[in-house]
Amino acid sequence: MPPEIDRSRFMRLYLAAQPPIRSYLLGLLRNAQDADDVFQEVSLVLWERFGDYDDRWPFLSWAFGIARNHAARWRRSRARTKVWLPPEVEEKLAATAAELEEELAPQRRALQACLERLGANAREILRLRYEEQMSLQEIAARQHTTLNAINKALGKIREVLAECTRQARVEQA
Repeated sequence: MPPEIDRSRFMRLYLAAQPPIRSYLLGLLRNAQDADDVFQEVSLVLWERFGDYDDRWPFLSWAFGIARNHAARWRRSRARTKVWLPPEVEEKLAATAAELEEELAPQRRALQACLERLGANAREILRLRYEEQMSLQEIAARQHTTLNAINKALGKIREVLAECTRQARVEQA
């Protein structure tokens, strides 16, 4: 990679692009662990190929293209894994996500701040449900509680997050 200025520029662009790239990969692969594995590969390729990046185009669109290619390669390497979306839909998803990123970034930051305010148990329930993709029954067993208790807890957590992010949007306006 050329001079120091390029590293600094890469880091600014990359740090802003991390959350949408992760979200995009999760949408394509539907499994948090798989998405994280592919994200690591994509991050390395973005770094190594940054010299090829043409700044006349949005960095995020370029990064989504690389992410889409790596997700496809990952799925091909696992014959048992079905393609979730046709390639043309994946391409449209990437374009739409890039277009919406400016609008979604403040909401993502607000949600992250709201998640940090939650208690440890609430964050763990969310992690198990949405990152580990566990069923409510599996979470109840892991938490040594009832299915009904987990269902109510998730409902309450969602309400708290919705209100918190709504309030953050009002404060930003």
